[in-house]
Amino acid sequence: MEDTDSQSPPVEHDTVQASRIPTIDPSEAVTGVAIVLGILGGAIGVVSTLFQADASGVGSWIVYCFIAALAGGSAGIVVGGMFGAIFAVTRGITVPARSDRQG
Repeated sequence: MEDTDSQSPPVEHDTVQASRIPTIDPSEAVTGVAIVLGILGGAIGVVSTLFQADASGVGSWIVYCFIAALAGGSAGIVVGGMFGAIFAVTRGITVPARSDRQG
């Protein structure tokens, strides 16, 4: 009788199972949450400026809203990046090492 098991290609169980488990790069979680909270922070900054600012003209309103959008957006990006990193770490997501990197 012929041994057919030795002719079949070896199956690596680690790579087969690893390909089935979806892995998310933590930088994607950080970027996604930072973008969402950055937009939300910018919108909150503009709306709060419209209600709170004492502007003498249209140009002043535009400048105040622009500054508030930058401030609120940057604060949202910082907080969103922090929350995204926390979400990624608490989920235990690890990125497999790439062999093509040179260091």
